[in-house]
Amino acid sequence: MTQPVSKAAMLKELILGNSLFIWMLMAIIAIATLLLFQFSSNKKMALALEKTFAYFYIFISPSLTQPPFNYLHLTNLQDTSGSILSMLPYFFYPWIVLILFSRIKAFGSKFIDFLAKVLIVNPFFLLYILLPSLSTLWSLVPDVTLRAGLAFSAFTAFGFYLAAQYKWHDLSRFWRWGYTALGLASFIMKPPGAGDFVGLTQAKNSLGGILALCTAFWYLHYFQGAKTQKERWISLGMMFFSFYLVRANKSGAALVITIILIIAVSSLNFLKKLTFQWAFTAIICFLVASIIMTVFVVDNLEEIIVGGLGKDLTLTGRTEFWPQLIAAANQRPWFGYGYEGFFQQDKLGPATPAYFIYTTNGFQPKNPHNGALGILLAFGWPGLILMMTSLLLNLAYAVRYLSRSKLEDAGIPICFLVSIIMSNITETQILGIGNAWLSYVMLTVRLAIDNTRNNSNSSSSNPQRPSVARTLD
Repeated sequence: MTQPVSKAAMLKELILGNSLFIWMLMAIIAIATLLLFQFSSNKKMALALEKTFAYFYIFISPSLTQPPFNYLHLTNLQDTSGSILSMLPYFFYPWIVLILFSRIKAFGSKFIDFLAKVLIVNPFFLLYILLPSLSTLWSLVPDVTLRAGLAFSAFTAFGFYLAAQYKWHDLSRFWRWGYTALGLASFIMKPPGAGDFVGLTQAKNSLGGILALCTAFWYLHYFQGAKTQKERWISLGMMFFSFYLVRANKSGAALVITIILIIAVSSLNFLKKLTFQWAFTAIICFLVASIIMTVFVVDNLEEIIVGGLGKDLTLTGRTEFWPQLIAAANQRPWFGYGYEGFFQQDKLGPATPAYFIYTTNGFQPKNPHNGALGILLAFGWPGLILMMTSLLLNLAYAVRYLSRSKLEDAGIPICFLVSIIMSNITETQILGIGNAWLSYVMLTVRLAIDNTRNNSNSSSSNPQRPSVARTLD
């Protein structure tokens, strides 16, 4: 019986199996490149092309499974198979840089200023993003870590670029429509069925987290950003559509996070009226209560989860191997095992402690299913301290920004931070090269730039009063 041919194999055969097609494709790409390069000399056209790339980059950020999007993600830089299709990022992103050269050139003249602002406001973030590449020096699998570190750095660089180029109003629109496009494409191309709704992503929790954020962002835009009645109706429709997809996704964790985000958005007006100290305390208390509620529901109310959310989310398996992972991390507390260096059972066998980690039913995890544990295993306690400090600083800056800006703009970083913290209780999204890390990079850079700008504006608009002694003189 003949084996079914995959879409990837068909695409590869179509491209590589016909020399005439290859030459025609190369000619089309060359002509398109020349035309786009010429068009980008116009400022408006260059801006439009850059915004198109921003939507697309956010759309593919979760690392999709659908060709050709899966071949354009920067995670392909980790591929060692030598496949031509997996090498597309080596050509696609330099091509993007060429097309957007006028915009990138202007950004380059301000890069040192942007970098200095992030260094002043959140130096722990900059130190942390050096660790994936540096960990090649102590990784159990330096070749794997080197490639993964390269992909991580490139992925982070584009996130830094977009956050520095655009303010929250534009970034909010990129995220809303980018995530909506992903949900809509998933609904059309791989619609919900009897099983879990995974869509174009690799796992239901990945899609569920994105749809939860999408629902919250449209809810935020409906109440705070929509300026016309038509825009409000569109926002309301998109919010309900996103929430429908959350339910179709059948991820109980995504539904819990959606509810928590809706509560957070509804509380923004109240938080804005508080002083910084009280608002920050309220956010911390809200996060602690949300974490406790989530863990309690997930671990102890299985019958409610099964009946109400449609999925068994017990932490039994995770709580079995988490202590084992902590013990393994403490064997190398200062540096860890390197980026992508620990869960290499298939490659290293008994040479990695991951080989000996099992649950009582024989399950062997391939990732820690917890963001903090993932960082601890990769970079040791110093790496985890850097990330936790950076996260706390971002929370403080987000609360501070809340009192100084429009609620829609200020609500975006708070939504992301709440989502990142909640989702990484049982997932390792913050460590991967995906939408969670891209969001964290962009909100960190944007918060740093905005907070330094606010500081300088406050200093210039509120000059110090002359001292009493000087006045008397």
